[in-house]
Amino acid sequence: MSEVYEILSEMGYTLKDYGQYYRTKPLYRDSNNPTILSIRKDTGQWYDFKECTGGSFERLVQLTLKLKSEDEAKGYLSKNNFEQPEFKSRPRVAQSAKRFPKESLDKLLPVYDYWTKRGVSRETLMTFGGGIAEKGQMASRYVFPVFDGRDDLVGFSGRDILNYKNSARPKWKHIGNKSQWKYPLKVNCEIIKESKEVILVESIGDMLSLWEAGVKNVIVTFGLSLGMGLINFFLRYEPEKIVISLNNDSGSKAGNNAAKKMHNILLRYYSEDRLSIKLPTKKDFGEMGKEEILKWNG
Repeated sequence: MSEVYEILSEMGYTLKDYGQYYRTKPLYRDSNNPTILSIRKDTGQWYDFKECTGGSFERLVQLTLKLKSEDEAKGYLSKNNFEQPEFKSRPRVAQSAKRFPKESLDKLLPVYDYWTKRGVSRETLMTFGGGIAEKGQMASRYVFPVFDGRDDLVGFSGRDILNYKNSARPKWKHIGNKSQWKYPLKVNCEIIKESKEVILVESIGDMLSLWEAGVKNVIVTFGLSLGMGLINFFLRYEPEKIVISLNNDSGSKAGNNAAKKMHNILLRYYSEDRLSIKLPTKKDFGEMGKEEILKWNG
């Protein structure tokens, strides 16, 4: 058992094993999230996902014990025979999401027929921007722009509008690092913070159907897996409830099985009472009318 573990336990931390890290609740501030503080097992280096702060083991000891300085914390660690291990770290290369010029959106045609025929209003579509691409990788798709928290354009999600039968052409095509996307937080971030509840759906189409019914605390997963961008968002803003609402696939059960897997992943970070699986009553929300969605959400 490491010295880091023994010292943290002595200070009152209850630790969960996450490979190279421990996860726990911060004792230096109020929190009911038992995994929001990450601490390296070997060095005690830590990171608080809610506050977006971190630092040395000495700093963590200082904060926890409410000491006046890190020197006092070093004295405490010395009394407990803690020695900072020597290790060589590889230089880290900062990785940032690829950004696209916003001028590229000017090439999209503001033609909304594909969606309005499916019950999505022009007003809703204009809220999320985008339009039909005539050329390039997204040709003959209705393209939604994806922005990050700094309002930079970091990707595109395009819905095929040709609908050729028996075609290998995928229904949705994505450009950008979708594992880091948090869509559509540019539009509904404050709604989610206020409601303290998040509904996870597979596609933008599902989100649009819920939005039309007045259900706006929705985040799109862009498939059957949960990206680290979303997990980090949840850890930072600590929603009281996360509802997993992937597609209700009667044949392959792909959405049903993925929902269970997503639930198990989130159990690493949240207690059971804060998570639920609530699939659409039909295959997806696009097949449900407004009244059906309101009943589902009631």
